Amino acid sequence: MLNPQAQDRGFSIIAVTGALVIIGLLMMAALQLVQDHRRRATLSADRALALHEAEVALAAAECAIAVGAGTPHGDDCKATPNAARIPALDPITLASFVPGHCTPGLCWPLPGQTVQSLARLLTDDPQAVMVPAADPDNWRRPSQRARYVIEPIPDALPGQWMQAGTVRAPALFRITAVGFGSDERVNVMLQTVYRPRVTEP
Repeated sequence: MLNPQAQDRGFSIIAVTGALVIIGLLMMAALQLVQDHRRRATLSADRALALHEAEVALAAAECAIAVGAGTPHGDDCKATPNAARIPALDPITLASFVPGHCTPGLCWPLPGQTVQSLARLLTDDPQAVMVPAADPDNWRRPSQRARYVIEPIPDALPGQWMQAGTVRAPALFRITAVGFGSDERVNVMLQTVYRPRVTEP
């Protein structure tokens, strides 16, 4: 017959071992939860960075169109007029747009094409205008520079211009901008439509 003290000691070892197993499982679950929260926080910060970069690229494109097309713009638009860019952004002649092709920053997709694939926006060699990092002093930096492309799209109401006898109804410009997070797999794409000011004939 076992000594009662030995029985108590054996029971204590089993109880302590069980408690250690339970504590270990709880710690593993807590560690998993912490890692999950860290991944979510990193992903959220990366997405916020990508969104900010895309917004900066969108603003840069709007500024370039405003200056090139002679449209009034805000004081924060500091773009310098480029002699080659001004006729390119004429909404009537569309001088530098070639259907089915991209020149850096200017694309004209054919039906069935997308500006994203035509301009290779998400690659390392896009046909887009690259924008400097919005905040170069920030410790979290984007994996790639933000970029944008501009494409002409027909105006929804061209009838009044056709009646006025113009050769081509003036186009609107659709801007597609992409920003990246620190992780190159995280990106945000934004689009907007810009109507440049055109002097009616």
